[in-house]
Amino acid sequence: MKKLEILYGELGNMYGEIYNPMFLEKATDEIELIHTGLNDEPCFVKNKVDMIYMSNIRDRKVYDVIDKLMPYKEKIKELIEAGTIFLLTGNAIEVFGSYIDEDGGRKEALGLFDYYIEKDFTKKYACWVKGMFEEEGIEIIGHRNQFSKCHNITQPFIKVTGGDGSDMEHPVEGVRYKNFYATYLLGPFLIFNPLFSKYLLGLMGIKEMRFEETAMQAYEHRMEYFHKPDARFIMDHYG
Repeated sequence: MKKLEILYGELGNMYGEIYNPMFLEKATDEIELIHTGLNDEPCFVKNKVDMIYMSNIRDRKVYDVIDKLMPYKEKIKELIEAGTIFLLTGNAIEVFGSYIDEDGGRKEALGLFDYYIEKDFTKKYACWVKGMFEEEGIEIIGHRNQFSKCHNITQPFIKVTGGDGSDMEHPVEGVRYKNFYATYLLGPFLIFNPLFSKYLLGLMGIKEMRFEETAMQAYEHRMEYFHKPDARFIMDHYG
């Protein structure tokens, strides 16, 4: 049985992001979900887990999460280097970078990667995004809804082909290193992207994905809109 730990799910489920790990659990009989609350010691500290997931967090709760995970920084680094699967969606990406700059005040993050965050609560960035996880040839779709820009991405996850990148300037979205995947994209991300979901299952050694045909029909139908010559990537245009 593969263990998938969900960190701090109580802090944010604005876009149904808790259904990302639930989607993987329902797709197979080989995954056990472990729910870790903000006041709990993470399971990964003393036990083997196969995947760690963190979803979009209520904005200023990001700082609480940084404080909670800071004592485990070296353990997290060890897990990343060892190839443990991480998936971060929404602003969970902000926890693992270098620092967050909000209104001129700087908060150190875990410092596991060199990217940094510029946050301004007077400006919201929202759009649909289409792109490619080029290494696997998987086309990705999702939407962003954030007050942040992510700068200095040197190890991008997705090459953006429609909509804006993580810093609103360059056509790259998210961060990928070994089996660490972080993206601002919402959806829920895995339900929107069944090919990537199947890829994650494969990393865990799980070859079959239940209800794959139905998930792919929805994915292909959605993609038809974003491949039209007049496709628009503004929010609310496609629902």
